[in-house]
Amino acid sequence: MKSKPKPQSAGLPESEGDTTTHAFIGHAMKVHSLVGPGLDEEIYHQELVAALTAAGISHFSKPRRDLVYRGIVADTFEPDFVIENHFIPELKCLRGSFAPEHLVQVFCYCKFWRLRTSLLVDFGKQSLIWKRLLYRSHSASFTETSPPGFLSNPALAANIIRAVGECLNEFGLGYRQSTWKGLVRAAIQSAGHNVHANPTATVLDRPHVTMSSLVIDDNCAVFVTALTDGINATDRATLQTHLRWLNLDWGIVFHFGKTTADFTFVQHPKKKAR
Repeated sequence: MKSKPKPQSAGLPESEGDTTTHAFIGHAMKVHSLVGPGLDEEIYHQELVAALTAAGISHFSKPRRDLVYRGIVADTFEPDFVIENHFIPELKCLRGSFAPEHLVQVFCYCKFWRLRTSLLVDFGKQSLIWKRLLYRSHSASFTETSPPGFLSNPALAANIIRAVGECLNEFGLGYRQSTWKGLVRAAIQSAGHNVHANPTATVLDRPHVTMSSLVIDDNCAVFVTALTDGINATDRATLQTHLRWLNLDWGIVFHFGKTTADFTFVQHPKKKAR
């Protein structure tokens, strides 16, 4: 992914020849001036819809689309706008600055709609603030790893890794954690396995505590992370906690980073619940 460009509050966007982006920002500035800063995002959204329509700029307003893998819905995306199949603006009304999760959000939209350019637009300040972002997709594949001896069902582990690897080869990197969890669930389910998302367990006499892992064939658990620096000790410890309370012997942590993907096996901590 490109480095973060500096926020802009006036003038042309980075690409002066991009007349569509220029026109959108011009209309956003007019809406900001007309309405003023700091109100609900929906007010700015509706005013922009009216302005774009009056200007004859083709757009989709809050298009809701499903990400489907092998007939299974993995996630649903609903950006504020898709402009002329050209770029994706996302509206905010913030007290502070744009946050990393805002960049992840628009990059997911760009990946899904196969567009390179997005705009984060902030109506919360005295002057309109925008940030133009360029998305670049990365491909990746898993490194072959010998299964550890503690696996009670190595054939199941091999099927899970193969199914998730095929999904990774098809989509590449760039999606957020919740999207990859849905894709991993769809991949494993389409391979013929029973997948229980967000299972519950009794923890210290508290019933129905939700775990964020996927339980596969009531045999193992899968924990999914994305867009971090890699699998860390906390990820492994979290899956161990799930294994402990779900009474499962082993599991797999999958990580889908910015440029690489990997996985690791995790064993039940073998500690008795109190």
